[in-house]
Amino acid sequence: MGKKWDNYSRFPGETPSINYFSNNTKTTVIKQLIKNILRFPEIRCSMEQAWCLFVAMNKVYVLDANTLITILRNTLEVMKANEKYLTKLDADIGDADHGINMVRGFQKVMELVNKENPAKLDVGRILQLTGMGLLQVVGGAAGPLYGMLFLEASKKVQGKKEISTRDFVDILEAGLKAVKMVGGGTVVGDKTMVDVLEPVVKKAKEIISTKDNVDFIELLEEIVPFARECVLNTIPLQARKGRASYLGERSKNHQDPGATSTYLIIRTFYDTLKGGIGVKISEYDQGTGRLLKEEPL
Repeated sequence: MGKKWDNYSRFPGETPSINYFSNNTKTTVIKQLIKNILRFPEIRCSMEQAWCLFVAMNKVYVLDANTLITILRNTLEVMKANEKYLTKLDADIGDADHGINMVRGFQKVMELVNKENPAKLDVGRILQLTGMGLLQVVGGAAGPLYGMLFLEASKKVQGKKEISTRDFVDILEAGLKAVKMVGGGTVVGDKTMVDVLEPVVKKAKEIISTKDNVDFIELLEEIVPFARECVLNTIPLQARKGRASYLGERSKNHQDPGATSTYLIIRTFYDTLKGGIGVKISEYDQGTGRLLKEEPL
């Protein structure tokens, strides 16, 4: 058994090589290990080995095409669950259609993805289809902004069946540049999705550059609460872009809907990789729209 175990990990004191396998492979490995232990009672493993295997099962070093499709499917469910909330935020300072548009957009995305041959899909193509779908049906400013975000992001990972955390940060940065370009030079403080996306990109780059072997879970565990804070930081701002900017001072003391949907998408990456779906904003301030409580779907 020792030799078989060594095929999957290096002990003692080293990160198990199983960390670099896909989730499906890791699941297969641990199922086989359990079967072997049940079949051969004499098999034993040390606490260190058991712990390292447990850690390995909870790390995600690559994100493959199938997982990305699941994330997009979950994003649709998240947008459906938060449709009224996002529309309420938009009604306060915009067109009152952001929630409706985001649901319609991701419905179109899944329609396009489902028409493709799954075996031929790669991460770049999936992101491209996402951008195309959002551009086709999402009205207002959100369509071009989100559409170009995903289209530009797709160019960074064309032909890749799976991506690393570094690739993930690269596509976030490419998406940010696209959003700023489409928005006419949008900057942090303009009360837009850039108020979440730009600080998140900066923080993600810092994490990747200062820590070794950062997996998606570790990266997103730091990014998600930070993104939430960034959303809340839009409340006191006066809008300088989009329809909300027409309100002038009256746009203050309202949470930005675009920043909120950006947070929800980022959060859905994390929730999906942790085995969940996403969250619904179940409680919020009726005046400012400030999100107060989230519940898992």
